Amino acid sequence: MKLFSLIIKLLLLAVFIVLAAFNTHIVNFSYLPGSEISLPLILLLLAFFVIGAVFGVFSMFGRLLSLRHENNRLRNEVRKNARIAQEQLQTPAPADAAQPVPDTAPVKE
Repeated sequence: MKLFSLIIKLLLLAVFIVLAAFNTHIVNFSYLPGSEISLPLILLLLAFFVIGAVFGVFSMFGRLLSLRHENNRLRNEVRKNARIAQEQLQTPAPADAAQPVPDTAPVKE
């Protein structure tokens, strides 16, 4: 499975390298009205990919923090339950409950 994954990754890398090699044309990018910049197409594609990845990471940051908080809370709960269970196993039974009750009934012969 690891080999298959590696082959797929290498094929995707090769496709992106070929894409980069064929998209070296200069394009005009208008970022504000009246303002434009001339850059190679692959550079603009890479820049917008990175910007999208950064926005994606920032959008997941809140969820990451809430999941981390929940994970810590559940870990603490498991530790607490394990400690309580361990204490219950170590507590001895009361001394008077361990001795049998003597039979006081008269014995018939």
